[in-house]
Amino acid sequence: MKKILIVLAAAITIASCKEADKTADTTSSATATTTEATSTATATSTTTAAPQQNTVDPATLTKVEWLDGMDKDFGKIEEGKNLEVSFRFKNVGDKPLVISNVSASCGCTVPETPKKPYAPGETGVIKASFNSAGKSGAQAKQVNVFANLDPAMTTLNFRVEVKAKKS
Repeated sequence: MKKILIVLAAAITIASCKEADKTADTTSSATATTTEATSTATATSTTTAAPQQNTVDPATLTKVEWLDGMDKDFGKIEEGKNLEVSFRFKNVGDKPLVISNVSASCGCTVPETPKKPYAPGETGVIKASFNSAGKSGAQAKQVNVFANLDPAMTTLNFRVEVKAKKS
C-alpha cells in the first residue's frame, strides 16, 4: 500500500513539474514576443513619429458656422427613448471642409462621421443618437468634431432631462 502511494505521489509530482515547465516555456516565449513587438513598435514609432502627428497644414484650414449654435437643450424625454441630435453647419471658409472624425463623451451617445468633404458655401449636418436607457435626471453630453479647422477639435454640447420610467 505504501509503495502505491509513493508511486502515485511521484507520478503527480513529475506531472506537475512537466506542466510547470510548459507554462514557463509559454510565458517566457510570450514575454519574448511581447518584448520583441514592443521594441519593433518603439523603433517604428521613433522613425515615423513626425508624419503621424495630428497636425493640419495651415494652407488647408477653413472656417465653419454652426447654424443652430454649438449648444442645444432638447428638453425632456422618457427613460429608454433614443434621442436623435443634429448640429447643422456651413463651410464659410475658402477651402473644402474635411471632417476626419466625430466622437462622443460617453458610450450612450453614438455620432456619425460625415464621409465627404464640404465645399466652400456647402452645408451639412453632424448627427448623433443618445440612448437614455438606464439614465435619469439631467444629462449633459458632448460631441467632438475633428476637422481642418483652427482649433482642430470643436466641441458641440447638448442637454436633455431624462424622466425616470414609472414602475
